[in-house]
Amino acid sequence: VQKGLSQVEITNKEAAYQAWLGYYKSQKKIARDTTRLVELANEFSRSMGLSTPPAIPRNVLNKMGLKNVPGLRAK
Repeated sequence: VQKGLSQVEITNKEAAYQAWLGYYKSQKKIARDTTRLVELANEFSRSMGLSTPPAIPRNVLNKMGLKNVPGLRAK
């Protein structure tokens, strides 16, 4: 699995991270605690081999309702 993940482009990993975060943010039972949601998203990014979570555009974070949530990186 690790060998396969090492061959995935970084842009695809970044897109997967953002999609994961958006999907689970929309799940009301899961997304109540946004800090925990971001912790789980960051674990997901590490599982893909990323040393730091990808930065997400500020306007996207605002639309997701995740502005200023600790652990997120904005660009």
